[in-house]
Amino acid sequence: MTINFKNHIKDTCWAELENNEIPFLNYHFFHSLESSGVVGEDSGWNPLFFEEPKKSVLYSFVKSHSYGEYIFDWDWANSFHHHNLPYYPKLTSMIPFTPATTSHFIGGISEKVMNSYEDFYCKNSFLSSHFLFLPGRELEFFKSYNYLIRDSFQYHFYNENYQSFEGFLSKLKRKKAKQIRRERAFSKDIKFQCYTGEQLDQTHAIEMFNFYQRTLLNKQAISYLNLNFFITIFSKLKNNICYIQSTRCEQPVAGALFFYDANTLYGRYWGTTEHIPNLHFELCYYRGIDFCIEKNIKVFEAGAQGEHKIARGFKPVKTFSAHKVKHHDFHQAIYQYVENEKVQIDKLLLNLNDRQPFLKKKD
Repeated sequence: MTINFKNHIKDTCWAELENNEIPFLNYHFFHSLESSGVVGEDSGWNPLFFEEPKKSVLYSFVKSHSYGEYIFDWDWANSFHHHNLPYYPKLTSMIPFTPATTSHFIGGISEKVMNSYEDFYCKNSFLSSHFLFLPGRELEFFKSYNYLIRDSFQYHFYNENYQSFEGFLSKLKRKKAKQIRRERAFSKDIKFQCYTGEQLDQTHAIEMFNFYQRTLLNKQAISYLNLNFFITIFSKLKNNICYIQSTRCEQPVAGALFFYDANTLYGRYWGTTEHIPNLHFELCYYRGIDFCIEKNIKVFEAGAQGEHKIARGFKPVKTFSAHKVKHHDFHQAIYQYVENEKVQIDKLLLNLNDRQPFLKKKD
């Protein structure tokens, strides 16, 4: 059977195969990225879909930069450029701007599709191929195609069947629990409201976009998303979105956007119009934990980076990516790079685990 590759999700069989349990693999999420212009040739994220019709789709992007990936390869790019070799364009497979571990195949892994992808990679001018945030079950598959496996890590909260937030705090050391209670104490004029499903409307989308933009401007960070994207997902994915709004004197001042499925809550974006102490912790962490307890969601992935999450009940967890480079010498150098990095990460994780706030059994 012929394996096709397409540049637009609407031309694929994705909608017939989608895994609705994971919001980022929903057809409407990817279509929203394309239709809003967030991804496309002008953005440096040019979609490329390989498909075995009605059986499997592999998603990838032709990248002209490394922004929005969260698995940093700037050192590799600089080394290529130092030796007068082009690092870009490259092939990268991940959920754009989203450090969430998901499958890279819709409908299931297909060797036929992967072989087609590899043939395309080899016959074109790309010097490297990358699959970011791989689930553990796919690692051996990519190893069989001579990909190097790179370790990274994030911070996740695990819901141990807590019946309430106080039940969660009871599992922490007294000093840590007291600190969190103090951080959750706000003046009476500050209120919080959770919206999801049919409670969401276009007003919330515009509001959240404005918060997102304001915070990026203050940080002088890159704005990857636009208003059309927010409006579309708040309409098409409302049953997978949790929007936490904060008001002061009944006027919205901050918001946090989460995606969720039956098993996992994904913290993604937040923003505020004014500085309120501990508001970030409340919106992005504690309200997310509340939501997990209420909905019996087992895992809360709070996004990339942030050692401060440990003191608030999040545990360091390894994530994985796969990389291949055509140039033999660079492939070997990157192999040594990732092996050395693994040793350093293992040492760091031991240190981070020692700093967890949870009571030990002997306590």
